Parts: sequence; structure tokens; C-alpha cells
Amino acid sequence: MKKIKTFIIGIFCILIPGCTNNTIEAYGDRKTKVDLRNFFKGDIEGWGAVFDYKGQQTRSFSVKIIGTWQTPDKGVLQEWFEFDDGEKTERIWDIVFSNEQLFIGKAKDVIGDADGTQNGNAVNLHYTLRIPYKDSTLDLNMDDWMYLIEENLILNRTTMKKFGFKVGEIVLFMKKKS
Repeated sequence: MKKIKTFIIGIFCILIPGCTNNTIEAYGDRKTKVDLRNFFKGDIEGWGAVFDYKGQQTRSFSVKIIGTWQTPDKGVLQEWFEFDDGEKTERIWDIVFSNEQLFIGKAKDVIGDADGTQNGNAVNLHYTLRIPYKDSTLDLNMDDWMYLIEENLILNRTTMKKFGFKVGEIVLFMKKKS
């Protein structure tokens, strides 16, 4: 009976995201502190991969990013992606910080606002991304996590969901050019 109970609780924790949620508060005590306004100032290059819901890699890509800041709290990130199948895309983010931790991002392919928080060495960003899919588009809920590994290196891990189900994941390393 105890094994059945443990099994059922385990299934609920897998199905109910609240059991395994990562929280931005957990990173406040980290020695390394991230500030996106500093990291995304100037030229950044990155390399990543896209994985399907089964964890199998489906694509790889490189990205060039240029960050500029008109004021200490308002900036623009220009991103140019090149995928291994030849696809090239561009995204331009307008970023506005409301305080040291909270910021909003906007981009043409983002539905509404991207709500972001930075704390300790981590950044968490939630948004809905509209992507081309077959002859139409698909709106995916993005749970975007960035971790400052070293002063000039960020690990980015993004979970993509549709109707609450994980449909894919993106893993990206970004390095600030010196």
C-alpha cells in the first residue's frame, strides 16, 4: 500500500507543475550576481540546440546578439539566429527595467509582455512566443531561465509548453565578447 501511495504522489508531482517549480527566490544567495543590463551591453555570441518533448535534439543554432542601452533601465537587444537547416531569423527585444529585479520585454513575435525577474545569478522570463508552424502559426508558452555561470558566460534553458504540456526545450550558451 505504501508503494502505491508513493507511486501516486510521484505521478501527481510529474503532472502538476507546482511540485517541481523552480523559483527565482532560490537564487538570491548566490555569490555570482547577474545584471542583464551589464551582460547584454555590446556584442554577445551564442550556440544552442532545440529538443523535442522526448528530449531528442531536433535542431542546433548559433546566435549573434547586440545590446544597447539608451538609459540605465531601457535597452534594445537585437538577435540574429542561424539554424543548422539554413533558416535565419531575427528578433528585436525592447527591455525596460522597473527596478533592480523586475523588467518587461517586448518583441514582434511575443504576444503581450514578457515578464522578467533577476535575482542572484538567475533570470526568469515568462512569455508567449508566436512561431511559424506549417502553413500557420503556433503560440508557445515559454519559461525562460538564464544562469550567470561566469562573468561573461550565461547558460539559458527554456521550456516550451502548449496547453500546459511540455512540447520542447531550448538550451543555449551565451558568451559576451571582450
